[in-house]
Amino acid sequence: MALVLIRYGEIGLKSRYVRKRFEELLVADIKKALRHHGIGHRIRREWGRIFVDVDDFDAAVEPLKNVFGITSFSRVVETEADLESIAKTAAEVGLGMGLDSGQGKTFAIRARRTGNHDFTSQDVATAAGKAVQDATRAAVELNNPDREIFVEVRDDRAFIFSEKIKGAGGMPYGSQGRVAGVVEDRDGLTASLLMMRRGCIVEFVCREGSMAEAAAEACMWRDAKIHVVDDDMYKFAEGLNVKAIVTAGEKFEKRRMPVFYPLLGFREVAGAEKLDDGGGVGEVRGVDR
Repeated sequence: MALVLIRYGEIGLKSRYVRKRFEELLVADIKKALRHHGIGHRIRREWGRIFVDVDDFDAAVEPLKNVFGITSFSRVVETEADLESIAKTAAEVGLGMGLDSGQGKTFAIRARRTGNHDFTSQDVATAAGKAVQDATRAAVELNNPDREIFVEVRDDRAFIFSEKIKGAGGMPYGSQGRVAGVVEDRDGLTASLLMMRRGCIVEFVCREGSMAEAAAEACMWRDAKIHVVDDDMYKFAEGLNVKAIVTAGEKFEKRRMPVFYPLLGFREVAGAEKLDDGGGVGEVRGVDR
């Protein structure tokens, strides 16, 4: 089993009650994502962090990268929160990174603590750095290192890791209201996915064909209805039990409910074909050309 540390962003700004509810939604979505891909797992929560034991880390990377609400995650090595154990484990991680290859690689220790300890974060960085240097003969470079080793001390446990994998960010799916996503083309699908990334439950309204199939593929493990209609899609969307309509269209018409245009905030950059925000939210070609 591999231990994965999950981080989130905006959830931490909420009140205790709301934060707990959003964490529960995030954990539920992580479980659905891993089950959908057939990955065995166990999950536990601590204040500000979620830990997941997975039986195949490499297979878990893509599902976790697509869970809305996760800002980043790392495969970590857990040890006791004392300087000797931390230093020993950091040296093992440094060797595993190939810092002893003799190719002039430099490294830095990035340490942080939560809880009460008889040492400081600087003490952690000093002890771990010395252990790594003794084990690998690599040089310390704090400003622009080739590699970084992170140490996170949380109460009586410490977690050492060497990589932060960027997640989709946003809010947990289902934490906001229900909206209707009018999907006329690929941009319409991207607009709906952006609202999903903000926590909205989306009911897709599509024509029969490729976009309905693309919507089903984009939903993956998430609960979402897909309506295939032949008549006016906007009129159909207004008849659904939703709070707003989402569209990528540029035709502004008065409706009986709010209409969201999430792509209006983006401008096409020359040579760029994808919205590169780490969220896997699809293509945005043709937006505001």
